[in-house]
Amino acid sequence: MKEIYVVGVAGVLSGPEVLKEIPGIGYQKPENAVELPAVLEVPAEGFAWALVSGKAVQVPDHRGIVYRTEDGLAQEHFEVGSLPAGLTWKPWPGLFHVWGGEDWVLDTTAQLEATKATERVWRNAQIAATDYLVFPDYPISSAQRAELYAYRQQLRDWPAAGPFPGLSDRPSAPGWIADLPT
Repeated sequence: MKEIYVVGVAGVLSGPEVLKEIPGIGYQKPENAVELPAVLEVPAEGFAWALVSGKAVQVPDHRGIVYRTEDGLAQEHFEVGSLPAGLTWKPWPGLFHVWGGEDWVLDTTAQLEATKATERVWRNAQIAATDYLVFPDYPISSAQRAELYAYRQQLRDWPAAGPFPGLSDRPSAPGWIADLPT
């Protein structure tokens, strides 16, 4: 019996496979197989054996799912060897993470800007929801009108206020607004 290794895609070696002698013919080695002088040890974690210039060499093995450093999108990688520039084996943690050269880092500036944009949308919706109340003929008391104007001004001032954007720091509508018919 002989032991061989099958040479697969990108020169990756799999095996060893045992060849049996066929009576009257001998050993039939497949065309994509090689016989090595010794059995290869199990490759180190993250590596695979490959045939490079006729010799078995351990090469980095990142076949499978990898991630684009540009946008974190997953894609299939089929080659052995070091990953090309623009790819990493580290999964993208999620929104607002950017590639920092060695690992994903949280882009706190982008995260804050997105939060600010979300809060501005909420603020604009609150102002729009009370637009009809500012009409001079809308039946609310002078005290309620003053509260309404103060609330709307707080909403307009909120982005310039120190604790913007904080959910707990949102201006609160006067309680009587919730009791109005819609």
